[in-house]
This record gives sequence, structure tokens and C-alpha cells, in this order.
Amino acid sequence: MSDIRFEVKDYYDLLNLHKALLEAKFHRNPDNELIPASPIIARLHNEIVDLLAKHDFEKKGKQDWTSWRQIKNRSDYMEKAIDNAVFYDTCKSDSEWDKLGFEEKSERAKNFLAPFNVTENEIGAFINEVTERLRQSKKS
Repeated sequence: MSDIRFEVKDYYDLLNLHKALLEAKFHRNPDNELIPASPIIARLHNEIVDLLAKHDFEKKGKQDWTSWRQIKNRSDYMEKAIDNAVFYDTCKSDSEWDKLGFEEKSERAKNFLAPFNVTENEIGAFINEVTERLRQSKKS
């Protein structure tokens, strides 16, 4: 297959692409439950925010994105990511979450939480909360 190219014309195109991905990844009731979990979407979104941060630093001398990307500053997005992880697993006919090892759950957590930067403790909290909510949903 030949190379496929996509060009973003300016900063505001990139910023709006970021906003569209943010909306798609953290929507409370996604039409496509694969979007919030996608490692490809997570990678692309991280690359976009990296470019936005680089641009702002080079042009404005600001590092506003560093603070914005810390999930501890955005508990609303943490909550939405947890909701989406639970929704993703419950949409499957055969629940996967309990069958995954810690490393797999950690990678999945990072995908759900991208483009935010997370600590190991935050990943652990994400995993514990998703596990607990899925356990509760099976009881009901």
C-alpha cells in the first residue's frame, strides 16, 4: 500500500482536531465503544497534544499543556475514562477485564486516559475502580 498523507494546515486545525478527539474519547455514551479504548487513537491523540505543547512553548514560551495533561487536575476526565472502561467491558458478550493481567490492564488504562499523563498510583486507582464497578454490575 502506498503512503497515505494527511496535512494539518495550522495550529487551530490541530487544536480543533484535539478537541474533537477529546470529545470522542471521553463522551459518556459513545456510539462506538472502541474509540475510547483504542491504542491507535491514544497514540494519535498523544502526538497531537505533544505538537500543540511544542508549538506553544516555541511560540509563546509557555508550558500550559504540562499542567493540563496531568490527570490529577482533571478528575472529570478520570471519571469519564472509568465509565468508558466499564461500558467497554460490559458491551462484550464475554467480559475481558478479569482475564487481563496487571500489565494489560495498565496499558488499557493508559489508552483510556490518553492524552493525559498518569502516575503509577493513578493507573492503580483506575484499575481498582474499574474492577470494583464491574464486580458491582455483575452482582446486580
